[in-house]
Amino acid sequence: MCFQSIQKEKNNHMKKILHPSLFLIFLLTCISVHAQEGVRIKDVANISGMEDVQLFGYGLVMGLDNTGDENQTVFTQQTVINMLKNVGVTIPNQTLYMRNVAAVMVIGTLAPYKRKGTKFDVIVSSMGDATSLDGGALILTPLQGPDGAIYASAQGPLSLDGNNIRETRQFRTGNRHSLTGRIPDGAIVQREYAFNLLNGNDLSLSLCNPDFSSAVSMAKSINKAFPPLVAGATPIAQALDAATVSINYPAIAQSPALAGAGMVGFIARVENLTFEVSSQAKVVVNERTGTIVAGGAVRISQVAVSHGGIKVEITSAPQEVEPHPFVMGEQKQTGTPDMVTEKKAPEMLVLGATTTVSDLAQALNSLGVAPQDVIAILQAIKEAGALQAQLVIL
Repeated sequence: MCFQSIQKEKNNHMKKILHPSLFLIFLLTCISVHAQEGVRIKDVANISGMEDVQLFGYGLVMGLDNTGDENQTVFTQQTVINMLKNVGVTIPNQTLYMRNVAAVMVIGTLAPYKRKGTKFDVIVSSMGDATSLDGGALILTPLQGPDGAIYASAQGPLSLDGNNIRETRQFRTGNRHSLTGRIPDGAIVQREYAFNLLNGNDLSLSLCNPDFSSAVSMAKSINKAFPPLVAGATPIAQALDAATVSINYPAIAQSPALAGAGMVGFIARVENLTFEVSSQAKVVVNERTGTIVAGGAVRISQVAVSHGGIKVEITSAPQEVEPHPFVMGEQKQTGTPDMVTEKKAPEMLVLGATTTVSDLAQALNSLGVAPQDVIAILQAIKEAGALQAQLVIL
């Protein structure tokens, strides 16, 4: 229905051009409504105890073209002296001039089940007063986890996107931030992290966005796909809180539905089950860029808007609803939301109604209203208590 409305509006206003931001709010609202019909569990939830682990380390980047740390960066010099001592080179106690070296921090993310010897990307960022890391290479750097243990080591040439930045005494040219680079597959796992063991005794799913309704819906989807072996037994999936759904795998391990797939096969099937995701109605606006994003559950009720020379009225017209043929029933009268927009002298009329943000955006778009004006209108509607959603301003 949403896309049919877009096509109808397009036919009625062939000479008008949709503003990108106003079209985006309407399109995302339609997509949100359809997306909530069924979402895969693996897209919105993770198995508890199998989260990513963030690693970090301190190291040196060498081979720079006179763009490294200045003499004032004492810890860079001290690190170089200590490194040379480890390889049997003694440096006299004097100030070193090393503009081809820079002290850096190295960060990376260790994904679950990354085995010893596998590789992953790392990001390298300058710590001192270096002007560029272009052309440099990271010296072997150990990476530690939150517990202080070393889980990986990183080394290799840096990759900086964009054009090179060149500096002179008069000016600085370039179009990128050259103090942060990436080393693709630059880290090697040296020690495997102790993730949650899949023994089935403590198996649970954790929602990325906690919500009680979503947790209950996910548990119902799992129980529907894997009913208990004994009639009347406790369902295998239970929502413990807004984020956690506990699964009793031993109670279903011998189910014919699994056909000997085991724990891994069971998790693979659970991950691909779909359920209805419920979320809080929000309208997110960015005043700097004019971006407006609204979910499908957002509603506006009982309000009339007058902004400059633009008036928007939300009305509720009664409509007679006839009963279906050959079915006993009575004629009923319902209210159908309707919206009228026009350019005229500002007036303010308040009539009872219910509509959506997409309808408001579509009506304002027909008059060529700028995104900043739409943001101002939404803020005023929120202050009036007619926007039934949380307004988030970035």
